[in-house]
Amino acid sequence: MELKIEHPTDTVARFSCILWGDSGSGKTTLAATAPGRKLFLMLDPDGDMSIRNMPDWHRINLSKESSVDIVKEGMKPDPYTLYTLLADFDTLIVDSLTKFSEHALQYAVRVAPKSSIEQPGLNGYGLRNICVSSLISNVLRITGALNKHVIFITHEKDADRNNDGAIISVGMLLGGQLPNITSKDISEVWNLRDHAGKRYIAIRPERFRSPMKSRMFDMTAATNFEWKYNSNNQTGPGIATWWSAFVDGGHKKLSIPK
Repeated sequence: MELKIEHPTDTVARFSCILWGDSGSGKTTLAATAPGRKLFLMLDPDGDMSIRNMPDWHRINLSKESSVDIVKEGMKPDPYTLYTLLADFDTLIVDSLTKFSEHALQYAVRVAPKSSIEQPGLNGYGLRNICVSSLISNVLRITGALNKHVIFITHEKDADRNNDGAIISVGMLLGGQLPNITSKDISEVWNLRDHAGKRYIAIRPERFRSPMKSRMFDMTAATNFEWKYNSNNQTGPGIATWWSAFVDGGHKKLSIPK
């Protein structure tokens, strides 16, 4: 292995993010505002219906493939031949990591000893976690080598409650330690919610929800901000807007949008 000393400005910075939240909160729409031409690795059936009118994106539709094929291909060093396919794109979006995790569990219970879909056990859940972690690490490695932006979309699970029914935590719908595993190597982890017709992006843990974090926004002023975007005519700020401001500002943290 040949080591090279680099100055931070020698390589182009790239945006890496997990977007998670309830169905209908705007995750796919927000991802579609990412910089440049976007390639969706689409695992959710009809997951792109909300962005059909938006420009500059294509998809690889995996929603009709078998769990075995999806997972085996996803665990390869070059999953879905992304290294070649990404040549003409600026951003890769995996939609969704939750669906890949479901496929991974289906695959795991077939091959893990003493495991079934009714009782996956430690072997089944452990193999599922390995499959998901492999996909994430491979995608991060390839997009990093190509200086491509990458976004993983994940759904929100039902709230954990105590014996009295009070909410004690809300997290990603991935299972086990996967939310923490998936977040550690990714710069931005944002939660989206739709409240009274307005959409909010949370960049710090709040409302019993975690994990969230940001290296792009100044998190000292607020935990969230309203996302004012009209997808019908593509007006309002989005990821490309914020990323451009971040880069143009010399990678100084951005103020929370008003």
